[in-house]
Order: sequence, then C-alpha cells, then structure tokens
Amino acid sequence: MSGPGRSHLKPCSANEERKLRKPLIERKRRERINTCLEQLKETVIKAFHLDQSKLEKADILEMTVRHLQNIQTSRSAGEASRGVDAQQRFSTGYIQCMHELHSLLLTCDWMDPALGARLLNHLLKSLPRPEGRKAELVQDYEVDTSLPVEYEAEKTSVPLHSDVVPGPTQCPLLRSLHMWRPW
Repeated sequence: MSGPGRSHLKPCSANEERKLRKPLIERKRRERINTCLEQLKETVIKAFHLDQSKLEKADILEMTVRHLQNIQTSRSAGEASRGVDAQQRFSTGYIQCMHELHSLLLTCDWMDPALGARLLNHLLKSLPRPEGRKAELVQDYEVDTSLPVEYEAEKTSVPLHSDVVPGPTQCPLLRSLHMWRPW
C-alpha cells in the first residue's frame, strides 16, 4: 500500500511527473542565474571602482566579457614574449656550447678534423630556429667539412672504428676533467 497522503490520488505517469517538476526546475535555474549575476555585479563594481549599484544584467555581462577578454589578451601577449625570451636564451646557450666544443676540438690532436666539422654541422642544423629563417641561417654558418689549414700539418688521427681509445693525456682539456662513467 502507498502512504496515507497518496491513497486518494491516482498514480502519475512519468510524463505527467515531468510536467509537474518542470516549473520547479526552471525556478531553481533562474535563482542560480540571478545569484551568479548578483555576485558578478558586486565583483564588477569593485573591480572597475563603480559607484553605480544599479546596473542592468546585460551591462554586467558585457563588462565581465570585456574584462575576461582583456585578461586573456594580456596573458597571451605575456606568454608569447616569455616564449621568445626563452627561445633566445636557449639559442644563446646552445651556441656558447658549440663554441666551447669547437675550442675543445681544436686542442685535441687525436680528433679527426673532418669528424669534428661534421659534428659541428650536425649540432648547428639541430639548433631550433624560427621556421622561416632556419634554412638560410644553416647555410650562412655551416662549417667547412674539408680539412682546415691548422689541421693539415697533423694528419695523425685515430680511425673512426679503432679499438684504441685515446686517453685523457692526449687532449690537454680532457686531462683536467674527471668524468663519471658507468663502466
């Protein structure tokens, strides 16, 4: 049996029940909208230092949209400039490392100059650059892979696939380095 209050009422179908609930749901939805608009109104008045407490709902929404667009524009401009700065710092550091590697290669008499030039070319081509300028910059700064004049007098290089690995005593800069190696 059903409860004492429902004994004289006939059971409602799902469709009828939906029709009865619809106005209640709509009223709650409007209450939520008005509560949020009231909160936005207070926030807008404080943010824009307005003395008006009588703003229309449309004015509140327009000011909120404009404010959010301004925030979004300033954020994207800030992110773009930070991205460019980070890219420039990375490129500067990368090029400094290439210069140090070049200096190291010049002092190591056991290094094949052609291999060193190929290594520097590879590193130069791997440097991330804006897409429009990448090809032209690589062409401008490409290292000549032929034997440089300073290397032609010394042709005592270690073959690429040799079992003999040059020790740190053969390169003055490597002598001072103490590297950790996993083997």
